[in-house]
Amino acid sequence: MTKEEFHQLCRSHALTPVSDIRAVGWERGYFVAVQYAGKNRVSVSLPTGKDDEKTYLKALNRDLRDRLGKAAGFSWANGVLTFFLNTKKLPDVYGQGVLGVLDVLRGLGFAVPDACPLCGGTGCDCAVPRGAAYVPAHRACLEGSVRGAQAKAEKNAGSYVLGALGALLGAVVGILPSLFTIIALHKIYVLLFMLIPLASCAGYRLCKGKMNYAALVLAIVFSLLGVYLLNFTVQLYYAAEEYGLSIRDVLPKVPSLLGDPEVWAEISGSGDFLKCLVFAALGIVLTWGQISRTNRTDVKDAQGVLASAVPYGRPQAPDAAYDPAAGGTAGDPTSSQE
Repeated sequence: MTKEEFHQLCRSHALTPVSDIRAVGWERGYFVAVQYAGKNRVSVSLPTGKDDEKTYLKALNRDLRDRLGKAAGFSWANGVLTFFLNTKKLPDVYGQGVLGVLDVLRGLGFAVPDACPLCGGTGCDCAVPRGAAYVPAHRACLEGSVRGAQAKAEKNAGSYVLGALGALLGAVVGILPSLFTIIALHKIYVLLFMLIPLASCAGYRLCKGKMNYAALVLAIVFSLLGVYLLNFTVQLYYAAEEYGLSIRDVLPKVPSLLGDPEVWAEISGSGDFLKCLVFAALGIVLTWGQISRTNRTDVKDAQGVLASAVPYGRPQAPDAAYDPAAGGTAGDPTSSQE
């Protein structure tokens, strides 16, 4: 199946396009997302309830195999059930494949959630993406979510002081696994240094720091400081061990050592420090999506969800022009094709 053939398939069955490769609509009483998944594959996705996998998995495996054999498979993850249809093995992709898997679900008495994820109420008038599927929601709830995120961003309540303290404490917590492995096992597990920036950012959030770009800057600064503190602690430990000093002997010297520029210069020039620094920086890169989130990011996310909403119904005109670049119109969600 080509992409053009997929578009024709969706048009002929009155599905509403949401992208160049995906369309949604009502079929067999289910609001499904049908996607072009490659030259020989089409997928059908729908949301599921919390305990549905335990209830239906075994029977679904059996009945789907009996109905379509090796022409269909499925995955069930994160509350989304997705069927994969082999278009080479299904002469009638829609009639045999799409309707086939939905008939299997109907035979099992499978029902999809109909409650809004924001308020828990029913009577939803739109649907929004969750993974490959679309879940019902209230447009008013989505608009309220945008307004709430905007109000929070404008108010931006929080404290830089508490946030900085939290970022520092988080960085300290982030270095503990590395400190343990270095002292107890005499090994450096470089992947553990990636925890430092994530823990620092988490500390900033837990201590109610203002969620703007200061959170990002402080997470990076205290991550670097955490690497310094780790190397300082390790060197202090080895020095005390070498000279046979106890913790009681060492602790009084810590403030003066921390204030000695030569100590910091020596740490900065060591190969271990540079190695730690590189992997802490790599941790910043890998966790960028978390440490760079601000209240404005939350606003953009809420606006994105609202913009992705589609009417919770199927198109009234089956032969309407299918434009993959534009969303369609929808009718009464109760007019399911049976």
